[in-house]
Order: sequence, then structure tokens, then C-alpha cells
Amino acid sequence: MNRSGILFVIIAIAILLGSVWFNSQWLGIKYFQLTKKEKRIDYYLSNFTLLNVQEDGTMRYFVTGKHLIHQQASGSSEIFKPVLEARNSDNTVTSLIAKKALQKTKNGEIELSGKVIVNKKNSDKGFDGYNIETSNLIYDPVKRELHSDATLVLKSAYGSLQGTGFSSKLGEQEFRINANVQAIYHPHKQPSK
Repeated sequence: MNRSGILFVIIAIAILLGSVWFNSQWLGIKYFQLTKKEKRIDYYLSNFTLLNVQEDGTMRYFVTGKHLIHQQASGSSEIFKPVLEARNSDNTVTSLIAKKALQKTKNGEIELSGKVIVNKKNSDKGFDGYNIETSNLIYDPVKRELHSDATLVLKSAYGSLQGTGFSSKLGEQEFRINANVQAIYHPHKQPSK
């Protein structure tokens, strides 16, 4: 083999080693790698309907929405234009409607934000329904509780209440407003059934 052939082989090996080194450096650049802190979408749903059930098969809640984004690393779900429906112990349904919802962990609290509307329908057992409007609230599907620190307006057949912050358990007929309560009562009105 002559000198030009040996020189060609050496240059080819040098170019090959340089290419391998450059490629490993290029792939190692932080911009091209996903870190643990970055969000990886596990799945994405559009115009969806989901049913969340307890271990015994009874319904926790039923949810429909425009979009759902589930993050792989954290297990969190972000829902756009959600409508959640929870069946109460008196067989009534409480609906939660919002612009956005975030559930950080599986079966964890669901944070609803935007214009949030809570609607509890009348029951066959004589309990009258109500409608709540607020800017955000938290729904705990395991404990079946609602709570918020935001300003709210509660309307029913008997009148309306305004206040700041509230808590309620879906299985009970108790509703607590934390502060700044103002009420308008209509004793002459009969509830609609």
C-alpha cells in the first residue's frame, strides 16, 4: 500500500471518530433531551366522557369535557370545559361546570377554575336544589366535599346568599359560608319540583 492509501485510511478513521464524538455531544445537549421536570403527555382526549368508580363499583363521578391532557411523570390531568356529575346519597346529582379543572394525582382533589357553577337538583325526598356561582373551588371525590375561599352567590327557590368561602359535603344537607354573608329570603315562594 502506498503512502497516499495509508494517509487516506488515517483521515477516514479520524473523520469517523470525529463524527461519532460530535454526534454524542450533539445528543447530549440539554435542549434535545427531556428532563424529569418537563411535561410528557401520556395521553390526550378530545370531546371525551369518563366514569370514575370506587373499588366496589359505585360511581364516584362522571366527567365530560372538551379536552383532557394527562401528564406521564406526575399523573396529573388537566381538563378544559369540564362538566363533573356526582351522585349524592339521596340519589340526587350535583353538577360542577367550569372553564378548567386540574387533578394533580389519581383520585386526588380536583381544582376547578374560571366561572364555576355548582348545581344541585331537587330530590324526591323533599330537599330543594340550589345553584352556586364562584370563580374557583376544590372538589374532593374521595371525601365527596366541596370547598372554596372565593366569593360566591348561592341561589335557591327560597332566596339567595352571598359570601366569601364555603364548604359542603355532598352527602349531607349542610352548607357553610365562611365570611361576609348577605342573604335575601323569600318565604312566600314555594320550591319548584
